[in-house]
Amino acid sequence: MKIKTLFICAGFTQDSPSYPEACIRAGGFCQFNCPPLSTPIGICGFVQSCCKWR
Repeated sequence: MKIKTLFICAGFTQDSPSYPEACIRAGGFCQFNCPPLSTPIGICGFVQSCCKWR
């Protein structure tokens, strides 16, 4: 019998970008803190946020 294991880490979902390349493809940009008039849509590594202009 095979057992499948699901490993879930914070920030790694299918709905939000979790790498700089994925952030850019989603129309975002990487910043340490999202500037005013932008919204965080994911993460770009360990310390940066993926931001998108509203």
